[in-house]
Amino acid sequence: MAKQVKIDEIDAKILKALLKDARISFTDIARDCGISTNAIVKRFYRLKRTGVIAGTSIIIDTEQLGGKFYLSIGINVDTAEEIPLIEALKMKMPNIFHVQQQLGKFDVHGSALAKDLKHVDTIRSIIKRQKGVKSVSITANIDKHVFFPENLLIQPTGACENGQN
Repeated sequence: MAKQVKIDEIDAKILKALLKDARISFTDIARDCGISTNAIVKRFYRLKRTGVIAGTSIIIDTEQLGGKFYLSIGINVDTAEEIPLIEALKMKMPNIFHVQQQLGKFDVHGSALAKDLKHVDTIRSIIKRQKGVKSVSITANIDKHVFFPENLLIQPTGACENGQN
């Protein structure tokens, strides 16, 4: 098991600022934190090097792309068919933008966009016809699909690694 990285109050502020707007400048973060831009840059790269910051993502207004409903799809499938199903869905259904194996109530989970309720039924039918599929459960979010990172609880965990400020 990897050792938990310790973050302090400044690291927490950096992470919160980046989650709110990943394109914010280091200068703006430094101003808000009351330290130099160089210190923010060093902290950012330490957080990246230690794996606290693992990457970035983009939030897209799905309605602008013709998707009215964000779908969460749970699929139960024969064990031997999980990987072939995932590969088939990625190839056959371009509106499914994420599909992976899962532990829990469902064997496979997917995320998709649908333009209307008829399209939701079409997606369900296509998935049900795939080899080994036992059941399909779809939840459609009728509000815009938005990720609210400012709700993520980030708190200091102790002194920074190497005491770096």
